[in-house]
Amino acid sequence: MPEGGESPPPERQTGAQLHDPPASGQGTDNAQNKKETLKSQLENLSSNPEGPMNDTLKARFSKKDGH
Repeated sequence: MPEGGESPPPERQTGAQLHDPPASGQGTDNAQNKKETLKSQLENLSSNPEGPMNDTLKARFSKKDGH
């Protein structure tokens, strides 16, 4: 008997493994204005947001008088 985790041979695979198309990927919720809400959230994202430590790093490595 083969170890677990291996796919069965093709002649023993079920329809979901062999023939059935993948799921549509549309989800199960029926939220209204879902596309508009998600689009507005995406528009407000910056392409490369500042990290939480950027200010600290800038202050630490900036050239100060006397150093």
